Amino acid sequence: MKKTFNIAFVLFIATALSFTTKITNIQNTLTATFIEVTDDDFFKFIDADKKEILFYDVIEEVEISLYDDENLNKKFKITWVEKEIELMDDEGDLTGEKKKVKSITSLTLIN
Repeated sequence: MKKTFNIAFVLFIATALSFTTKITNIQNTLTATFIEVTDDDFFKFIDADKKEILFYDVIEEVEISLYDDENLNKKFKITWVEKEIELMDDEGDLTGEKKKVKSITSLTLIN
Protein backbone atom coordinates (compact mmCIF):
# COMPACT_ATOMS: atom_id res chain seq x y z
CA MET A 1 0.00 0.00 0.00
CA LYS A 2 2.80 2.38 0.91
CA LYS A 3 4.60 1.61 -2.37
CA THR A 4 1.44 2.36 -4.38
CA PHE A 5 1.01 5.63 -2.50
CA ASN A 6 4.64 6.63 -3.21
CA ILE A 7 4.29 5.86 -6.92
CA ALA A 8 1.03 7.83 -7.11
CA PHE A 9 2.66 10.76 -5.31
CA VAL A 10 5.66 10.80 -7.65
CA LEU A 11 3.36 10.66 -10.70
CA PHE A 12 1.28 13.52 -9.29
CA ILE A 13 4.36 15.70 -8.75
CA ALA A 14 5.73 14.89 -12.23
CA THR A 15 2.40 15.75 -13.82
CA ALA A 16 2.11 19.00 -11.86
CA LEU A 17 5.61 20.06 -12.90
CA SER A 18 4.96 19.28 -16.55
CA PHE A 19 2.03 21.72 -16.58
CA THR A 20 4.00 24.49 -14.91
CA THR A 21 6.94 24.32 -17.30
CA LYS A 22 6.74 27.16 -19.80
CA ILE A 23 8.54 27.62 -23.05
CA THR A 24 9.40 31.30 -23.26
CA ASN A 25 9.66 32.96 -26.59
CA ILE A 26 11.72 36.11 -26.48
CA GLN A 27 9.91 38.82 -28.40
CA ASN A 28 12.26 40.90 -30.53
CA THR A 29 11.37 44.21 -32.17
CA LEU A 30 12.93 46.12 -35.04
CA THR A 31 12.06 48.68 -37.68
CA ALA A 32 12.86 47.76 -41.28
CA THR A 33 11.77 48.25 -44.88
CA PHE A 34 10.08 45.37 -46.71
CA ILE A 35 11.99 44.55 -49.91
CA GLU A 36 10.58 41.33 -51.37
CA VAL A 37 9.41 37.76 -50.99
CA THR A 38 12.47 35.69 -51.95
CA ASP A 39 12.44 32.67 -54.28
CA ASP A 40 12.49 30.48 -51.14
CA ASP A 41 9.38 32.29 -49.78
CA PHE A 42 11.25 34.20 -47.08
CA PHE A 43 10.20 37.78 -46.34
CA LYS A 44 13.20 40.05 -46.89
CA PHE A 45 13.59 43.32 -44.96
CA ILE A 46 16.45 45.83 -44.72
CA ASP A 47 17.03 47.84 -41.55
CA ALA A 48 18.50 51.35 -41.21
CA ASP A 49 22.04 49.92 -41.14
CA LYS A 50 21.42 48.21 -44.54
CA LYS A 51 21.41 44.78 -42.87
CA GLU A 52 19.19 42.17 -44.57
CA ILE A 53 16.82 40.22 -42.32
CA LEU A 54 14.90 37.19 -43.58
CA PHE A 55 11.69 36.01 -41.91
CA TYR A 56 10.38 32.49 -42.40
CA ASP A 57 6.68 33.20 -41.85
CA VAL A 58 3.99 35.50 -40.46
CA ILE A 59 1.45 34.26 -37.92
CA GLU A 60 -2.20 34.17 -39.05
CA GLU A 61 -3.32 36.96 -36.70
CA VAL A 62 -1.27 39.55 -38.65
CA GLU A 63 -3.69 41.28 -41.02
CA ILE A 64 -1.07 42.84 -43.32
CA SER A 65 -0.21 40.64 -46.29
CA LEU A 66 3.38 40.85 -47.44
CA TYR A 67 2.35 39.19 -50.71
CA ASP A 68 0.61 42.44 -51.74
CA ASP A 69 2.81 44.58 -53.99
CA GLU A 70 1.48 47.70 -52.27
CA ASN A 71 3.59 46.86 -49.20
CA LEU A 72 6.89 46.78 -51.11
CA ASN A 73 9.42 49.41 -49.97
CA LYS A 74 7.29 50.36 -46.95
CA LYS A 75 8.71 50.65 -43.45
CA PHE A 76 7.31 48.43 -40.69
CA LYS A 77 7.71 47.91 -36.98
CA ILE A 78 8.25 44.14 -36.72
CA THR A 79 7.86 41.98 -33.63
CA TRP A 80 9.27 38.49 -34.06
CA VAL A 81 10.33 35.33 -32.26
CA GLU A 82 12.87 32.70 -33.11
CA LYS A 83 11.53 29.19 -33.55
CA GLU A 84 12.89 25.84 -34.62
CA ILE A 85 11.56 24.00 -37.67
CA GLU A 86 12.28 20.56 -39.02
CA LEU A 87 13.70 20.50 -42.54
CA MET A 88 12.27 18.46 -45.43
CA ASP A 89 14.01 16.79 -48.34
CA ASP A 90 13.10 17.24 -52.04
CA GLU A 91 10.23 14.72 -51.74
CA GLY A 92 8.69 16.56 -48.76
CA ASP A 93 9.76 14.00 -46.15
CA LEU A 94 11.07 15.25 -42.80
CA THR A 95 14.84 14.81 -42.52
CA GLY A 96 15.22 15.05 -38.75
CA GLU A 97 17.43 18.13 -39.18
CA LYS A 98 16.30 21.28 -37.39
CA LYS A 99 16.88 24.93 -38.23
CA LYS A 100 16.19 28.14 -36.29
CA VAL A 101 14.14 30.71 -38.18
CA LYS A 102 12.51 34.07 -37.47
CA SER A 103 8.71 34.26 -37.34
CA ILE A 104 6.79 37.58 -37.45
CA THR A 105 4.22 37.89 -34.65
CA SER A 106 3.24 41.53 -35.17
CA LEU A 107 3.57 43.94 -38.09
CA THR A 108 2.75 47.66 -37.99
CA LEU A 109 3.05 50.00 -40.97
CA ILE A 110 5.11 53.08 -40.11
CA ASN A 111 4.85 55.17 -43.30
